[in-house]
Amino acid sequence: MPIASDPNPDSNLSPSEAMKREVQRPARRRRWTAWFLLIVAAGGVVAYSLVKNRAVRAKQAAVAAVVPTAVVKQGTLERTLRLSGQTSARHYASITVTRFRGQPGMGQGGLVLTQLAQGGSMVKTGDVVAQLDDEQLRTVLDTMQANIEQAQLSLSTLKASQQLDWLTLEQTVRSRKAAYDQALLDYKAGEVKTSIEQELLKLSLDEAEAAYAQQQKALPFKKTSLDANLRISELALKRQELTYQRTLNDQRSYTFRAPMDGLVVLQTLERTGGTQAQYSVGDTVNPGRSFMKIVDTSSMQLEATASQAETSELRVGQDATITLDAYPGLTFHGKVYSVGALARASMFESYYVRTVPVNIQIKGQDSRLLPDMSGAADIVLGRAENKILVPLEALREENGQYFVYLKSGLRFEKRFVQVGLKDDIQAAVLSGLKSGDEVALTVPPAGA
Repeated sequence: MPIASDPNPDSNLSPSEAMKREVQRPARRRRWTAWFLLIVAAGGVVAYSLVKNRAVRAKQAAVAAVVPTAVVKQGTLERTLRLSGQTSARHYASITVTRFRGQPGMGQGGLVLTQLAQGGSMVKTGDVVAQLDDEQLRTVLDTMQANIEQAQLSLSTLKASQQLDWLTLEQTVRSRKAAYDQALLDYKAGEVKTSIEQELLKLSLDEAEAAYAQQQKALPFKKTSLDANLRISELALKRQELTYQRTLNDQRSYTFRAPMDGLVVLQTLERTGGTQAQYSVGDTVNPGRSFMKIVDTSSMQLEATASQAETSELRVGQDATITLDAYPGLTFHGKVYSVGALARASMFESYYVRTVPVNIQIKGQDSRLLPDMSGAADIVLGRAENKILVPLEALREENGQYFVYLKSGLRFEKRFVQVGLKDDIQAAVLSGLKSGDEVALTVPPAGA
């Protein structure tokens, strides 16, 4: 049977022990109260700290969320300069109607194309690429040939006539000589004659002698005159023959052959109404006018222009990437071939705007790459490989030094960096950052 416990444990104590316990009980109660209050106060401090830290972190997270950032990566940076221009060939042959030497007025009103190679076709050296209408020229040549034959006959007739005249003149000289000899003999036999007869014989002798002497003196002059007339006729014939040969050479120039292997590029002309079109069969071409080019497609280039300030960074041999406006996806590798020494004024811009011609050689060939196409070249001015790349928006400058705001957790810290090559978008960082770092693109608010 269980024993009932005493509801008052102090009832078994002695009066002194009970009094002592009564004295100790309030002190113990006060100690427990103090510890409880201390624990409650500590819990409140911890709770306040947790709430405050949570609020600070929330504020920092909110601030960090509104600050735009970018992650830096390692890569290659190229600083380029874009120039625009038109394609052309460095090696080409211009097909031009010559100025004719045979007939002064030949071709003055223009000549008609009766045959023409198709634009964009490839031709070999010696292939016929164009033909002019030579019907009028053939008529002129036939007339000139007939005139030459007539002049040759006239020259032969003149030679025969002069030979006859010369023989007649020699016969006259001989007659004068015979008359003089006869008068001399008569004079010598005049000793038996009267003085009057002797005087008459002397007069006849003097007359015959004078006539003979005069005929002898006229002989060289007559010879010179005959030779001069013959030479004039010969020169006239020679002139006609030379004119005929020149006109014959002009006829050969009516046929145009390719002087080199290449691509046929037809020039443009202005038709009635102001429209521009390429030359075709039936069009009229004036002497001295080029109507076709044979271009070497392996020597294509981009003829561009640069401002005087831009040329300070251009050098022969710099790499370039060429694009064509007609084919956006088509690219070519190239190199700067030449940079003009003097600036020139453009007819399409203000007289005070001066540009420098820059030629970029195009490497490689493509059937779509033709002369007179608009395009652009991105010339590499500098190159940095395997560098940390940071956007220019993230860079700040202070006392000549660059720095960025590097994100560390929910905060941003100021980090000085060493910057190398820059382009219009980003810069190469030589030290101070590593790949994967996150930097602020704007200045973070105070306390972030």
